[in-house]
Amino acid sequence: MIGPRSVVPAGDLTRLRQINERAVLAAIRVGGELRLAELVSLTGLTRASLTEVIRGLRDKGWVVEQDAMTAGRGRPAHRYRFHAEAGHVVGLDIGAYAVKAAVGDLAGTVLGEARRQTRPADSRAKRLDSTVDAVGDCLRAAELPANAVWMTTAGTTGRIDRNGRILLSAAIPGWAGLDLAGRLAELLGGPVLVENDVRLTTLAEQRLGMARGVRDLVVLQAGRRVGLGLVLDGAVRHGHRGAAADVSSFSALSCDHAVDFLDLCPAVPATGGTGDRIQDVLTAAAEGQPAAVNAVGRYVRAVSQVAAAAVSLIDPEMLLITGTLAPYADLVRPILLDELHLRCITVPRVEVSTLGPDAVHQGAVQYALDHLADLLLGDPDSALPALTRPQ
Repeated sequence: MIGPRSVVPAGDLTRLRQINERAVLAAIRVGGELRLAELVSLTGLTRASLTEVIRGLRDKGWVVEQDAMTAGRGRPAHRYRFHAEAGHVVGLDIGAYAVKAAVGDLAGTVLGEARRQTRPADSRAKRLDSTVDAVGDCLRAAELPANAVWMTTAGTTGRIDRNGRILLSAAIPGWAGLDLAGRLAELLGGPVLVENDVRLTTLAEQRLGMARGVRDLVVLQAGRRVGLGLVLDGAVRHGHRGAAADVSSFSALSCDHAVDFLDLCPAVPATGGTGDRIQDVLTAAAEGQPAAVNAVGRYVRAVSQVAAAAVSLIDPEMLLITGTLAPYADLVRPILLDELHLRCITVPRVEVSTLGPDAVHQGAVQYALDHLADLLLGDPDSALPALTRPQ
């Protein structure tokens, strides 16, 4: 139970109203549709105080009153819910081989998704055009106009500064040096945030996936690229300058060579090749072809070095495998566990992502919502503003 009144001086009615507003809004955002009696129980406020607070939240646009329902005898029970459809955010995953987009409401519910195919050799302009097209596609899927979007977050590969400029990108030639946040703001309109794709994957996994609620977590992205994401004390770790868990320049832990074990393997699955060498070798390994199984083993043992280093430093509750290798957990997990037991004093639980290829843009939606909450909910010592599109 929330008891805001007990900590407020009796004469400070303005401060009391601000605290009560936030207590009621927090309950409704988490609890969904709630009746007045349920809000009394959750907040500790009287019915009279709640009625006044809800009236103010409704006038400001934060709360919507649902049609009253009659349950047995007595007056119909009024229900209240968070006004999630008042605004929307877009999450992007801009990769070497595809651009994916999702639009979600203020509660994080994804309403529309889209994908546009790209190639590593595509020019900046072509990749940006594909991004704009993907955003348009997902908005049409959700039947939303462009001006319904309050904020966009783009996840992409590489090292990114705090202003959204790409400092380094090995996977996308010509991507380095681009002011991605500024360029997308021009093309899409509205504020744009840019974050590393592995960090957004980590955020999605910790909020929505197998690692939900895990407070100390290492995310190992394994595929064409190897990346790490860290959650410490419940928060995704960025680092002082945004370079936490980036070991790309550390030769002792660099795994750039590991993909060669898969790329150079001649195995082709019995079901037929797709033209994607990595995928074909993984499929052949799942079918039991010895050369492919050996190639996957060599890859995982190489990648395990960076995983073991992170586990030894952090002592996490969980190590989560994401990326291209995640669907092949039956092959990957036993080898990785053996390597961790050889290298680490303690070995965490090893799990596999269930979010799959949607993790980056789902994490981008969550990231945008976090920043919107900071912007709209603002100073806890101030009253809630009217829920309107941020300027």
